[in-house]
Amino acid sequence: MTRQRSPSSMRRPHATWRRTLQGCNTWLVFACLVVCLVSVFVWRVFFAPHPTAGTNSAPWESLLSTSLTRNPRFAPPGNTSIRGTPTITAARIDEILRLYNSPAQGTGQIWIDEGIAYNINPVYALAFFMHESNLGTNPEWSGWKEDGTNTHNVGNIICAGYSRCHGRFRDYATWQEGIHDWYRLIALEYIDQRGIHTVEDIIPVYAPEFENDVETYIGSVREYAFQWSAP
Repeated sequence: MTRQRSPSSMRRPHATWRRTLQGCNTWLVFACLVVCLVSVFVWRVFFAPHPTAGTNSAPWESLLSTSLTRNPRFAPPGNTSIRGTPTITAARIDEILRLYNSPAQGTGQIWIDEGIAYNINPVYALAFFMHESNLGTNPEWSGWKEDGTNTHNVGNIICAGYSRCHGRFRDYATWQEGIHDWYRLIALEYIDQRGIHTVEDIIPVYAPEFENDVETYIGSVREYAFQWSAP
């Protein structure tokens, strides 16, 4: 007598459940992957330590401390005067220079004292230094000499008859000399002689467009200064 074949559902009652479990496992793996990616993103944005300046890190990553990346602030539109009392402290300047591993570390009080003497907000002087050489950490900075020392020229001021020069640029014996000369130059040749005192008016003369991206320079100085100023 021929054996009658049973329906497949009767032969393998667990097959449907196996397919269901396989489908669930696929979705579970996908959900875990999404959770992992989101976790990595959150860690990188909010908790990862920022790279030391002077490496090949992105400029805005190396610019901002953790507190600033959590609460980003952007310079408001309009002209920005560099004149006035400090909106940054000597301790904050030293913190920023240390964050970048700048060769100018420990000069915070010099920036403040010279700024007060010339009625120029030191945060803008520091922002110029940042744009010109990444606070002296850019390996391509023209201030570096063959023997590993540097010119202490925080603003890459052209020689223009100065008593000591390195290539096209002034060469100062100390950071104090270099910082002082930047303030003196801006106060005398821009504010007093030309009657200009805003970032937007100074930079096109200071860094003319035939060898600089003027708009980028202006935006850079404005944003660095605004981010570093006390809220």
